[in-house]
Amino acid sequence: MALAVRFLENAIEFQLKRKKGLWSGGNNSFLKKNPTSNSEDIQTDIYQGFKYRVHQQNGEFFVCVDLAYRYADKNTLTEILKTLPKEQWASYVLGQSFLYLNGDEWYAVKGSAIGGKIGEQPFIKDDFDGTIYDYITTKGLYANAAEPPKLSKDSLTFYHTYTKDGDKKMEGAADLAKPITLAEDGLHRLSINQPHRRFASAEFFVQKYFQNFSFAGIKLAITTVPFIQPCRIIDFPALKYANGHILDPYQSASGVRGAELYLFPKRRRKFTYNYGLLNDDEYMSQYIFVPDTMPFAMQKSIKYYFNRAMMQLDKTFRGFELMTYSMKQRPFAEKVCREFEAMVNTKQLNGSYGLFVLPQLEGNNWFSQNLHKLVKKELFDTINLKCISEKSLKRYMRSAMDTRGAKIYEVPDHKMQDFKSYQVNTLFKYLVVNRKWPYALAKDLNYDLYIGIDAHEFYAGFCFLFKNGEKIVFDIEKTAKKAGNTFRTEKVNSGLIRDKIVEVLTRHLDAGEDFPKSIVVLRDGISWGEEQKALNAAIDKLREDSKIDQSEIKLAVLDVAKSSAIPIRAAVPDQNNMLDNADAGTVVPIREGKECYIFNTGFPYKIPGSSNPIRVSLAWGDIDFDKAVDDVFAMTQLNFTAPDRASSLPLPLKLIDLIIRDVAHEYTYANVQAKEYKLLQDTMEE
Repeated sequence: MALAVRFLENAIEFQLKRKKGLWSGGNNSFLKKNPTSNSEDIQTDIYQGFKYRVHQQNGEFFVCVDLAYRYADKNTLTEILKTLPKEQWASYVLGQSFLYLNGDEWYAVKGSAIGGKIGEQPFIKDDFDGTIYDYITTKGLYANAAEPPKLSKDSLTFYHTYTKDGDKKMEGAADLAKPITLAEDGLHRLSINQPHRRFASAEFFVQKYFQNFSFAGIKLAITTVPFIQPCRIIDFPALKYANGHILDPYQSASGVRGAELYLFPKRRRKFTYNYGLLNDDEYMSQYIFVPDTMPFAMQKSIKYYFNRAMMQLDKTFRGFELMTYSMKQRPFAEKVCREFEAMVNTKQLNGSYGLFVLPQLEGNNWFSQNLHKLVKKELFDTINLKCISEKSLKRYMRSAMDTRGAKIYEVPDHKMQDFKSYQVNTLFKYLVVNRKWPYALAKDLNYDLYIGIDAHEFYAGFCFLFKNGEKIVFDIEKTAKKAGNTFRTEKVNSGLIRDKIVEVLTRHLDAGEDFPKSIVVLRDGISWGEEQKALNAAIDKLREDSKIDQSEIKLAVLDVAKSSAIPIRAAVPDQNNMLDNADAGTVVPIREGKECYIFNTGFPYKIPGSSNPIRVSLAWGDIDFDKAVDDVFAMTQLNFTAPDRASSLPLPLKLIDLIIRDVAHEYTYANVQAKEYKLLQDTMEE
């Protein structure tokens, strides 16, 4: 059946490519050639269109259509290269996505290199022998275009590859290429659609572009009416706070169950402030590390404001100690970081915790980023840090004179509310750095232990969540193994998973805890079979070591993905019969007992635009899938870093994602040193 779905998708793709006014954005997406009106006054063209996939379920075929956006620079590659030093052209083009305007046919490509002028560059293909310019204007798609873009003989040659065939290098013109950019926050806001608009636009695209298709000589009838399906909604879990305080989401002052559910997100945060942290372990030494170039008055103010904010959040917090680090080696982040590491070792600060204030160097855009990456990665096993920036702090703090005429730094009243929000967002993340959990579930999950596993680059992350989440263990190992050549498709060797499970569960048993009767692995994305092997091998090892007996233990592996190839959305009519986001906890079944989508960001959460679901599928094991889905949703409600907001992932995967991003990147002492010397050399030559 999967083969039939693929044939059907290919047939639709072939016919869509023949539709006028569309260009292919790759991965089953098509965009209108006319940018949206939102992009008229900015330097970026915003293209709206759609993405689609064919989905087969219970013997029926569905075409899932959702909105898609691409963002391209208004300038051509030729215009951009004029602003760059020639020695930077190669690094700018290599691997960059471009929109290539090949006459009337537009499509996405990957840049490879820059060559000479197309009017001089020789080109031989089949029976053609001439220049690239001659071929483009007489033989290529450009030659027969009704409205060809402007093309000059002086345009440089643009070598590129098609995204689906990365080995075959093609010749083209820089005049016909425009860089495709990522959706930064400002651009993304311009393309947000509320559910009623999203569904109306999707219906429009189906009506305009998906009619009169055929497959194997048979006409396809694709309706514009969205599929209607009854769905169950999972109840929100009650939460446990310090000293036994319970937050019941459905409790209300009126006694009507759920009448105040809309307050649940705010109450999650309020309960933390009212009752303190569930995890009351004593804090280790806490520091605020500031650059020695920062005025002492500002250093004292930072300490004052963050001490006050932390003590409001947790009354057992004893305070930060200020400590300066040397900036003598600026603008070399690699050297500054090495000196900071030496100071940590000399002063025996290993294992302590702190806020690290990244300095602001005027006219230097790369120093703070490099230093941020280095202190988090190179000192990952040495000291536990949360970075904040001097630049951000200066948005709120202003210099002033106190009553004695001394210089101070303070936050003006009109900026205080925004500053408090900034502090709250920072400090809830800092609690995670300290392994401090604000709350847990009031009741145990259906299955005793969930183990989150994820891998990025050459790092594997593990997070063990026992029963109701009061006990959480997580760790990162530097031995993940790639599967293939892409960044995302990574697997973790079964031996590493087995050893980590045995290590953690042995400590758990040695502490006098009961052994879990059920263990479920949560794999971010797609599991590779290693998890199943590791679970079985770990149980065998623990039995061999007489740590556990022969009692039956339920084992399973769930794949959890926050994005899906199938662009599914769900909406429900509100009281005015307008489509609104499905309530958080809505479950859309795909394969009974095997796969579903959970919408976890609808009511009572307020989000801009439309809810995106997570996909949960049973990769292996004999468990009650619906109970496991209930557990996954419950774990998405453990949002420690932003208690008043919805979370896109269950906590074990969320924590790994939060921590692993600090180390799963290419910034090392050696790499940054080479980059910084190159940047400095380029600057001196300009």
